[in-house]
Amino acid sequence: MTNGAPIDVSVRTWTHSWASSLSRRQEIRTSEFPLVYCWKCGSELREDAAFCWKCGASVRGTMGVQSPTGFELLRDDKNAQNHWARRLIAFIIDAVIVTVVLAIIAIAVSIPFIIGLSFPSTSLGAFPAWWNAWSSLSFGGLIPLVVFLYFFLAEGLYGKTLGKEIMGLQVQRVDGKPMDMRTSLIRNISKIYWVLLLIDVAVGLGTHGEMSQKWSDRYIGTKVEEKTRMTIIP
Repeated sequence: MTNGAPIDVSVRTWTHSWASSLSRRQEIRTSEFPLVYCWKCGSELREDAAFCWKCGASVRGTMGVQSPTGFELLRDDKNAQNHWARRLIAFIIDAVIVTVVLAIIAIAVSIPFIIGLSFPSTSLGAFPAWWNAWSSLSFGGLIPLVVFLYFFLAEGLYGKTLGKEIMGLQVQRVDGKPMDMRTSLIRNISKIYWVLLLIDVAVGLGTHGEMSQKWSDRYIGTKVEEKTRMTIIP
């Protein structure tokens, strides 16, 4: 009823038809934008979204349509396999560099004790105990700490380590801003213990998003870019 007068049947028919047409257009418009996933929180987004509606992260250029997980890409995609092979080699190079530097420092510090073995003194008994203590500290806690500090400082200041430089890789922020110490701290904190690093990588590869991101990369908004072409897995 409108002002006491009945609603014309044609009006009701036209209103219903217009609503149905609008609904169909909305469905078509939605189907034109397949869903993607936010790299940071995993929420579903339209493909043309610039920011995540849930966490506010910038998502432009970071997602693929219905992007597969990193593990799915590693199974079939040679580019993904090659990317992670380069990263693994870069990490091994960096770990070797840190270990060699620590070994040189250990040898340099040991020289006075080694020289003391030629003379009758307390050094003869002190050297084995000191060396055992140094070895336990190095492999039990010092090496992981130095590895973490190495990655933290190198990527925070330069966006890459020596291993990444050799393998043509660089860490970048997805928002286009330069790397800083806070960002580097968060993306590298898992390197302080190898189990944490494995979990970090596994969670990143096991979820939808950019295949080059560990979980810590998604959290802070970074990814590893390939600056040069290099084929490890043909």
